[in-house]
Amino acid sequence: MPPVDPASFLAPLSLSNVLTMLCALLCLWTTSPQAHGGVWRLWRLATPAAFAAVVSLMLLSSVFEATWQHDAEWLAALLIGGLAGRTRGWTLPVEIDQMWGLVRLPRSRDALIAAFGMVAMSVLDFSSAAVEGIVLLEPQHIAAGSALFAGFIGCRALAIIVRSTRAPHVGLRDAA
Repeated sequence: MPPVDPASFLAPLSLSNVLTMLCALLCLWTTSPQAHGGVWRLWRLATPAAFAAVVSLMLLSSVFEATWQHDAEWLAALLIGGLAGRTRGWTLPVEIDQMWGLVRLPRSRDALIAAFGMVAMSVLDFSSAAVEGIVLLEPQHIAAGSALFAGFIGCRALAIIVRSTRAPHVGLRDAA
């Protein structure tokens, strides 16, 4: 079997790379205000998670010649990120206003760091597609990295939202 050039598995720069980058930037943009803490509507916690999921699935779909090892790597990264995000979501000190669907988040940079990771993965994918012949990182590793960060962001938000149904009611005002 002849040696395979890793660059042959990369698609040229296309609209999907641009849209993936845009979704990663939207994930970062919607996560950054939450890092400063404050009162938020519960549904707004899910917005960065939705963008992160889109980025991760787009990067997974860009893996050509996928094998079960690539899928296992992506799934393992998603599970590890999800466990870390779930743990963080359950341990984060929050106050919940169940009547108005509000949550008070403390200052926390963890989701912001994960959103920067999503942007970094999409930049690596974009750069690899833009510069033909140079592979910065294999597409399956980029997809797995994005799954790690998406799992963290998504499960962190999900854990806080689930906690909102069980937490004692606290009156909050001025939702962002």
